Amino acid sequence: MRSLYDYAIKPFLPALWVESGAFFALFYIVTDIASYILPIYIFSKFVGETYLVGTIFYIQFVLMDRATQLLSINTWSYLIVFLGVVLMLRLVHRNDLSYIYQNKDTANWKPMFYYNITLFLILDACFAAMFIFPEISNDRLSASSLWLDCIVILASLAAMGFIRMNVRVEKEHDKKLAYMRKFQDNQTDIIRDFATISEAKSGETGQHIRRVSEYVAILAKRIIKDDTLISYVKVASMMHDIGKLMIPNEIIEKPGKLTAEEYEKIKEHSAYGESLLSRSQGEIMIMAQVIAHQHHERWDGTGYPCGLKGDQISLYAQIVSVADVYDALTSKRSYKDPWPPEEAKAEIIKQRGHQFSPAIVDSFIDGYSEIEEIRKKYAD
Repeated sequence: MRSLYDYAIKPFLPALWVESGAFFALFYIVTDIASYILPIYIFSKFVGETYLVGTIFYIQFVLMDRATQLLSINTWSYLIVFLGVVLMLRLVHRNDLSYIYQNKDTANWKPMFYYNITLFLILDACFAAMFIFPEISNDRLSASSLWLDCIVILASLAAMGFIRMNVRVEKEHDKKLAYMRKFQDNQTDIIRDFATISEAKSGETGQHIRRVSEYVAILAKRIIKDDTLISYVKVASMMHDIGKLMIPNEIIEKPGKLTAEEYEKIKEHSAYGESLLSRSQGEIMIMAQVIAHQHHERWDGTGYPCGLKGDQISLYAQIVSVADVYDALTSKRSYKDPWPPEEAKAEIIKQRGHQFSPAIVDSFIDGYSEIEEIRKKYAD
């Protein structure tokens, strides 16, 4: 039976190309790859997987068939070899299959895809070699056919080895993530405990820490693109006033206006906060230390304790500063009544470029509706 190649392409090729079969081999590889695009798409939709995962699963069956064809010499040997290939895959990947299935939504599939496609091209090239070199045939044993068989076996084993290595790397990565999550959870528990104590000591309203941390997350997601860092700063912000544990109760709980001396004393809570957290380890705790120390610095350089200016102030402290002041303004304290939300918002905007970072104030304006939802949800 004559093919598209015979009718449409072969007549226009140089005689040397036709006689050598080189162009037919290339044509075979390209059309063979193209012929799987639609079946893989249908298969992916049928099994409910992404096109990438569907391609990997589908190509696995194709590779098994292709390798078996190259290694077998007749129908019966095909059945025996195919069974052997299935058993070998089962043996090699016996500890990987359950892991792959359980983690198919988070696994890094791209390396597996590349390994399979590379093996697919190698096996196709082996088929093409039979057209270029007719003396190679898989229906009889010869030095040439045995050499081809060795290439098929070694390439298949290499692909299986790379896939196993990829799964092993994924497992190690998951172990590290699990350890980091456990470590982070421990840090979070410690921070919440300290924050609760600090809140009780400072006399602030019961939901202050929760509201500030939620405000911080709203502001941070408009500035920081890393979701992990956003979650870290949200937790770390709970420790912003930990230094108030070191301030005398008579100052913290004073209902009226503070004297100049008392105000200077209460300002020391920023330095105390840094000192209390200075021996802490872990990214969240280090972030909490910086926030505790710098959240009263001002963009124009008139804040405390160090008089930092502009981007000398940590981005995390810049974010917490806006969140903390807005909540302080809209909350009742022993020495003041709460401001109306619109007035507090206007004050934050007024301090753009003075007390607060312009970028953080812009994020505050953009996320104000979300901030108000949180304020109402966790009202005292």
